[in-house]
Amino acid sequence: MHPTLIKIGSFELASYGLMTALGYVAACVYFLPRLKKINLDKDTFWNLIFIAFMGALIGAKLLFILLNWDQLGTTVAQKLTTIVRDFRYGFVFFGGMIVSVCALIYYMKKKNLPVLKVSDFMIVGLPLGHAVGRIGCFLAGCCYGRPTNLPWGVTFTNPHSLVAPELLGVPLHPTQLYESVANLLLFFLLAKLYTKPHKDGMILLLYVACYSFLRFTIEFFRGDYRGAFVLGLSPAQCIAILISLIAFSTWFFITRKGTSHAN
Repeated sequence: MHPTLIKIGSFELASYGLMTALGYVAACVYFLPRLKKINLDKDTFWNLIFIAFMGALIGAKLLFILLNWDQLGTTVAQKLTTIVRDFRYGFVFFGGMIVSVCALIYYMKKKNLPVLKVSDFMIVGLPLGHAVGRIGCFLAGCCYGRPTNLPWGVTFTNPHSLVAPELLGVPLHPTQLYESVANLLLFFLLAKLYTKPHKDGMILLLYVACYSFLRFTIEFFRGDYRGAFVLGLSPAQCIAILISLIAFSTWFFITRKGTSHAN
């Protein structure tokens, strides 16, 4: 594939970074015409976007480092060098989501914003941005799948891609595209349900439940190293199970205690 889209001298435009940025742009294009529906001013909105971006960047990178610490080098100096050198690559979505959610909740409470109502609004755009961002993964060759004989298997041949060298030239599950399509469908589902009467927080919880399920499933087709396994499951699958349990418990609580909200 094309991990680097443009290279001029020492300047390189990484496909992963570009598609991630375009993912945020796509989400913002969806959000901006709808801000008045929840009485959210643009300054506050851009603050939320900035916090979400920084939280996603920091959390996703930290979880990647934690899960792959033994693979980054033999000494601390080597590990730090690898982290700095390859900073553009190597992120774990769940880490970014957890840190972003915590940071956003803190900010919204500080600003006396209705946390669940604003969260329902903001979460709709997340799978849209994620769908675009995963195309960047596909172009860079990260998050690649297991070998497959299926007709839609994708072969990576670029030695600069992030596919393991022994898998170059081998047809692989396009897990990046699986997740991209699934996220796009999830976006349309959430966008549709958001316009229907719902209790505050229900759209957020639906996203968490749906994404956890799709990520749990797609993990079975992944072929890249993702950290130590627990009971045959990857770290992402274990996190997905935990988050799903929290989501369903909260869903039950809101169903009994929540107040209705119609758009």
